[in-house]
Amino acid sequence: MTTPAHDHDPDHDHSNEGDGFVFGHEILSILADRGGRLPVAELKSAAGAAFGEQAIYGNCHGDRFGFEGLLAFLSSKGKLALEGDVASLGRVPGCSGH
Repeated sequence: MTTPAHDHDPDHDHSNEGDGFVFGHEILSILADRGGRLPVAELKSAAGAAFGEQAIYGNCHGDRFGFEGLLAFLSSKGKLALEGDVASLGRVPGCSGH
């Protein structure tokens, strides 16, 4: 899991961060570390190995998601591209991290 501190937007409300969920940028990091493109099933397996099969995922605003919901959210923000059963890094960079 991550910690509540990070280095972007100092006016951002941090009250929902770091309380028991995995930040989406950590999934983007897994994807980047493995070449930026993976089958969704392989990405899900890597996330499960790293964070547990029952992990809850979230964003900087405290929204919570299951794995598939996180992928849909990241895709809607342009941070991840979903093409069939393959996920790849999107055109918009992820947040700077926590």
